[in-house]
Formats: sequence, C-alpha cells, structure tokens
Amino acid sequence: MSAVPHRSDKTESQQAAASSRQQAKTIATSAARIAERIAKLADETASQTKSVTATAVAASKVGLARAVEIGRENVLPELERAGAKLREHTRRDRLERDYRDYLLKLHARVLDPPIESLFFKPTKDPIPLAGLTIRGNNRAHGHDYRPTPCRLFEWTIAALDHDLSRLTFVDHGAGKGRVLLLAAQYPFHAIGGIEFAEELHDDAVMNIAQFPRSRMKCRNVECVLDDASALGPPDGEAVHYFFNPFSREVFGEVLNNIVVSYRQRPRRLYLIQIEPVGTDLIDQSGVFQRLALPLVERLKVKLLSPYEVALYRSLA
Repeated sequence: MSAVPHRSDKTESQQAAASSRQQAKTIATSAARIAERIAKLADETASQTKSVTATAVAASKVGLARAVEIGRENVLPELERAGAKLREHTRRDRLERDYRDYLLKLHARVLDPPIESLFFKPTKDPIPLAGLTIRGNNRAHGHDYRPTPCRLFEWTIAALDHDLSRLTFVDHGAGKGRVLLLAAQYPFHAIGGIEFAEELHDDAVMNIAQFPRSRMKCRNVECVLDDASALGPPDGEAVHYFFNPFSREVFGEVLNNIVVSYRQRPRRLYLIQIEPVGTDLIDQSGVFQRLALPLVERLKVKLLSPYEVALYRSLA
C-alpha cells in the first residue's frame, strides 16, 4: 500500500509552518521593540545620572567654597583668638602672676587662719590708705596695708643667727599688729611697732590688748602712732622689719637713721625686707651684708612665698 500522505495532511502542515514563521516574526518584532525601549531607557537613565552627577559636583563645589568662606569668617578668627589666649596664659610674667595669686590664696585660706582666729580685730584683708587719718606729712609716700603671711614670717625669723632675747623687734608700718603678735611668740627682749594711720594703729592696740597671753613669749609689746621717718631706732641690738610700707624716699630716711645710730654705736642689727625696696641703698651703706636663709626655709620661700625676701645683718 502506498504511504503517500493525504492532500489535506499536506495543507495542514504548510499552514502550521506558516503560522510558526509568523509567530517568530512577531516575537522578533517585539524583541526589537523591547530592545529599542531598553536602549532608550538606558540613554535616559544615563542622561539623568549625568545630570544628577553634574548637579552634585556643582553643589559640592559651591558647598566647598561656602565652607572655605565660613572657615575664613568664623573658624580662622576663633583659632587666632584661642592661640592669642594660649600665648597670653603661657607668658612668663602671666604664669608668675597666676602662681603668686594662688600662693596668696593658699596663705589666706589655709595657712593663716589658725593665727588669724586669735586676733580681736581681723588682720587678713588689705586696706587702702585713702580715707584713713594719717599722722605726719608722708601720706603720698605710704603704701596700702597688706598682711604678712604668717608662715613667711616664721621662715624669715629662722635666719636670725643670734640670741633673740638680746634683740628688740621693730615693725616699720605695723598696720593692725599682726607681725607684732607673731613676733611676740618668740622670746625677743622687746617688740615695738610704728604706724602712721590712726585707724590701723587703734586696731593694733586692740589686738595687742586682747591677744592670748599664753601664746606670748614676749609680753613687752607696744605700737606707737607716728611717722617712721621721724623716729630714731632703739639703742640696743635690734631687728628692723619692713613689708614695703612706704616709698624708696622714706625708706632711705629711715635707713639713714639706722646707719647713723649704728656708726655711733656698732652693734648687731638685722634688716628683714618683704617685697624689698631700696636694696641698693642698703648695699651702699657699708654697714650691712646680705644674709641667707637656712636651706629648708630658703626652699620654702622659693616655692611657697608670694613675696620676695631680702635679709641683712650688720657687720658688727
């Protein structure tokens, strides 16, 4: 029997082939369109990305320029101010002043109170001379009252290489009597103060009268109201104490009185100067030589004293 396909079968086969070709063509056309759209979308995305990137770059340039401008306007001046403050605070004179202020507070708040509490009239606060009643004509040459740090007084007394019972202690510019009563706790022969401000002198007298006698190794204590340049020194051996109470001119007069008295009767004399003035006059007098503190006290003064100290002893 013949295997030749039926005519209708052939026609169906042709039609199926044509249909497949048409579907392939349709798919290819769709794929081309999709590819075209993808390419177009890619171009649009690239364009947008490029635009965004350009905008970002431009913005960053503007931001950077603004940041530089802000830095110039605000940051750099602030850095300059901070640097100036740092330089100011690290200057030698500023450091020394700050350290001195610290030491003054240390003495006033920690080291002095045990003795200060014994005074009837407080002695711890500085007092200006303006408004006080002054004895004599040297108001313009006087300095405001300031208290001697109690420990500093102790350190300076340690330099006296002599029998204290043979020495009269004299405080030139005695103020409220703090130094007189600090000295009274040592066995001096006698203690005298000179003060030319009436109000300060009156407080000194009150403090001397009210000070605990159990603390006094010398009870022969007196404060006189007068100008220091008008009084001569005591005849015997003595310690003359100065906490920068007056000008160089008045100090020169007082020193001259001491030198003249010494030349008339050579004897052991000491000068104690806190915050010294006129040291060249002392050196030129030919009567005194510089005296060093003992090592321990010298170190204490070096590290803990808010004031410079100068000590002298007569040649006799």
